[in-house]
Amino acid sequence: MKKISKRTNEMSINIENYDYVEKCLRMPYAKKVGYFTVNDEKVHVAIYEHGWCYFNKTQQELVDNHLGSFTINNFVEIPRAIVSEANLQIGETNLQCSVLSDGRRVIKDTSLFKALDRKRKGETRIEGFPPIIGSKALAALLMEMYPEHLSSITPFEVAQFNGKTGKWYDANTIPIICDMYMEAEKKGLIISSQQHVLDKAKTLLRSLARVGITALIDEATDYQSIRGKDELQVLLQKFISEELRSYSKQFDSEYFEQIFRIYGKSFDPTTNKRPKFFAWFTRTYVYNMLPSRVLGKLDNINPIIYDSKNKRSSRKSKVYQHLSEEGIHYLKNHLESLILVMKLSSDKDDFKEKFSLVFADQIKQIERMK
Repeated sequence: MKKISKRTNEMSINIENYDYVEKCLRMPYAKKVGYFTVNDEKVHVAIYEHGWCYFNKTQQELVDNHLGSFTINNFVEIPRAIVSEANLQIGETNLQCSVLSDGRRVIKDTSLFKALDRKRKGETRIEGFPPIIGSKALAALLMEMYPEHLSSITPFEVAQFNGKTGKWYDANTIPIICDMYMEAEKKGLIISSQQHVLDKAKTLLRSLARVGITALIDEATDYQSIRGKDELQVLLQKFISEELRSYSKQFDSEYFEQIFRIYGKSFDPTTNKRPKFFAWFTRTYVYNMLPSRVLGKLDNINPIIYDSKNKRSSRKSKVYQHLSEEGIHYLKNHLESLILVMKLSSDKDDFKEKFSLVFADQIKQIERMK
């Protein structure tokens, strides 16, 4: 991990370390995501605890050449989507929606224009108003009806779930815009070229009258199932494979030999029979150290099934066979560290004490994510 000497105490972070990753904006444990500005170019960054910064590898040269200019004054925080964007079908209208880390439900700017059957290119832009307001009459009506909502219906940059950025509108922009078109019709302000937009607005408003936009988006994105667990979807996709991995030996004999030793039992390398408590040990000190909720998902995919004929319980496959490549890499690294701790332990009690010390930070992080 490299060092940045600049500190930004004003925003309660200390930028002291940095490294490079493929998509920094998608990193699940970041406390803040955003960008620094360098010569009018955005340098995206994810900021973790203790000010650790992760930049995109594609911008490495730019970062290395401008470390000294990364200050609080040119850092811009941007909100982050915590669920993958989904299609929201309202009648014949299709909207792309998502949910942000601050709880806002949002609609992608391009899909909002499509929902109102409007084209972005060539349309009139009214200075001081968001692009969705395409005429002076509507701008004047907005200031008459919803002057306090001028900023809230303005599109803003979002760190999307895929690690890229895009422009999005607060979902509550839809009923506001639709209501404005209804009022414009009453006042006789709708011109012939806007009639198709008015018709779309009426359709949208009728649909939204039946159920709120928030509920619609939560259902479309499946956010209801993970509400309050902002990072769960990211973690599950990172660690769990959709396809069953072919059997391979992930636990070396040294792992089992060390368990036998610290529990004062003799190890027989000629047999694979293990005491029943080995399963508890592996779950406690290996699988429970996976990021929070990953093990629960693995249990759901691969549950313990009781065989009444043989009178025993077992799983159809090994737990690790459902891990992704990144999950297997995580498992191997953890096992290396765990075996080292066991080697340095004289018995089971000594091991438990050393385990708690060595993995203290990781245990705290897992607990925070629950």
